[in-house]
Parts: sequence; C-alpha cells; structure tokens
Amino acid sequence: MIQFALSGSNSTAQPNTTTTTTTSNGVETPDGALETTEPSADVKVQTGSFKQQRGMLTIEVTRVEAANGRVKLFVTATNASQARMTLPRDGIAVLDDLKRTYTASSSKWEGLVTQGTTTQGTVILDEKLGTGVNSLTLTFSSISGQFAPTGAAITVPGIPIPR
Repeated sequence: MIQFALSGSNSTAQPNTTTTTTTSNGVETPDGALETTEPSADVKVQTGSFKQQRGMLTIEVTRVEAANGRVKLFVTATNASQARMTLPRDGIAVLDDLKRTYTASSSKWEGLVTQGTTTQGTVILDEKLGTGVNSLTLTFSSISGQFAPTGAAITVPGIPIPR
C-alpha cells in the first residue's frame, strides 16, 4: 500500500501520528530492549509513517516504543530494484535532536533485502535516551548492492519520541 507520493532522491513524507500509553505486566512485556523494564513500567507508543526513499530503496519507521528511557523502532525496508541490497546491522546509527549518537547493536535486523521485496525488523538503542530528547534520526550506512543508494546510506529524520 502506498500512502504518500515521494519524489526526488531525498524526499520524506510524514503524516499525522498517534501516541498511546500502555501498561505492561509480567506476562505481557514487550520484546527486545523493553523487556528489561519493570513490570509496572509504562510503555509509550508512537505510530505513523516516517520514511525516506533514495533510489530504489525505501526505509520506513512505523512504530516507536519507549519505556524508562529505552527506545525500540519498528522498521521496514523495501527494495524495488532487480538486485539484492544489504543493510548491515553495524551500519545502523541513531542521532537525537540534541546531537547525541546512539548505537543499535542489539537490534533484530537481518540486513539482506532481496530484489523486489520488503523486510521488517527492530532497531533497539543500546543506551537510554538523554533528558530532553524529542526526536531521532535513523541512518543505515554501508549499504551494498548493485542498486544501493548513492553514498551507500539512507537517513530517516524527525522520528518523534512518544510522551
């Protein structure tokens, strides 16, 4: 399903978003980095479509979960080319709006996006967010493949942190 028309080599589209707060308990804890939250911790959720298209590759963040300063991004990569692309996990970086950088080595991301397909995964920040952070910028660098974006990177700016 195409929700937004994108043009150019560096276009973004950002729709209205929704923020919800859920309370997890010992039985229904979220996965990944948020598993470490206390059983009564509030998990705040932001949904929407935050995306960037460069060449034949589109990266979209559809959901952001935050609990106790820990953040998990739900990411989809779509390869519209006729050749596979690799987006390695060690090429994932996140920058907050206060210019602090976070690593995402514990992410659940396969890295290989075969031709004409879409893959999904989660980007889990290794460190807690600093105080006062309102948004994140997600970058995949070191992208390889015959039709990889020029500069071998793609960046999705303006991903809001749920409150």
